[in-house]
Amino acid sequence: MTRRTAAKASALAIAAAAATTATPLAADNLNFAYGYPTNSAVGLAVDDYAAALEERSGGDLKVKSFAMSLLSLPETSPGVRDGLADVGFVLPPYYAAEYSTNLFLHELNQLINLAETPNGKEPLAYTGAMLEYTMQDCPECVAEFAAQNQVYTGGGVTPLYNLLCKDVVVTSVEDLKGKRLRAGGAGFVRFAEHFGAQGVRLPVNEVYEALDQGILDCAMLSAPELTNYNLHEVVTDITIGVPGGAFAGVASANVNRDRWTSMSDEQRSAMLYAGTVMTAATTWNFYTDDAAAIRHANEKGITIHDAEPELVAAVKDFTRQDLQTVSTLFTEQYNVARAAEIAAEFPARLEKWYALVAEIETQEQLTQLLWDEVVSKVDPAAYAQ
Repeated sequence: MTRRTAAKASALAIAAAAATTATPLAADNLNFAYGYPTNSAVGLAVDDYAAALEERSGGDLKVKSFAMSLLSLPETSPGVRDGLADVGFVLPPYYAAEYSTNLFLHELNQLINLAETPNGKEPLAYTGAMLEYTMQDCPECVAEFAAQNQVYTGGGVTPLYNLLCKDVVVTSVEDLKGKRLRAGGAGFVRFAEHFGAQGVRLPVNEVYEALDQGILDCAMLSAPELTNYNLHEVVTDITIGVPGGAFAGVASANVNRDRWTSMSDEQRSAMLYAGTVMTAATTWNFYTDDAAAIRHANEKGITIHDAEPELVAAVKDFTRQDLQTVSTLFTEQYNVARAAEIAAEFPARLEKWYALVAEIETQEQLTQLLWDEVVSKVDPAAYAQ
């Protein structure tokens, strides 16, 4: 074991010991682990979460955040489960077997490609729809988190996905053939394979090196990751709106269940409110960072491309086909018993949220909307108990 590995193991052991010996009144020191930089959309959202939790709890609950240190992205779910962190930014697509129903809701994200009157706020709507469905209409979603000793208190959705490429231009259907594309979930792998490309599953923090070394031709990611992970240093070309969709497989503020059950109802209510802030801040930061990231890319000399009409139409055709088959896929491969029912119900929920977010212009407004429509209706005395 190296000195660095030993030091990290020691730190994790100390954190675990602190978590397991905490009492309800000692919950004022909560470790929040997230595998993103401190100045990223997620890092800034964690700052808002910490401030909201301390204020809402009257100073009883406080957060110490660990950016890209206590737990990496792939380590966060088991780390929160085992009490190495009290709260963590968990990505369910990394753990398909454990979170199959939650993953299925994420896999429906391509629905936003089919919005009849798109206005750029589709990811905000998906955030609300997914948060509401998970907390109010998906007991198996809550149960999946409970089985991993976690409590879901927040979500989040990225902006639309683009192709971020190095020394490659993709504007046509033909251009996609044979390309190696970073895919953040099974749906994006299916997209790549449909167009004769190869979908490569990689954590976002490994994309820079993969592009730089030629392991990837392009990454399917939202534009803010250009600055979050300095991808603007290696990306040369961007194709806007391909593959479309968004990354919605986010459990942005999962709480260790032992910690949760040790809290008072008032403390859990404060945690739920902070989770609402985390959901809104994560989504809003990505939303507002999107245009800024594209402007920054232009300034760095990165070439921005629009997809040819044939490719745009082909992406929509793929979306329609994929939505028809995805429920069967999840029923057969992941044992999601209600996949067909969820697939039938969720589009109407999303349509409702298109209308609800139409007038949203600030993060604070989004927070209030999510709280009023969803989280305020959750009983902290019963939720995830």
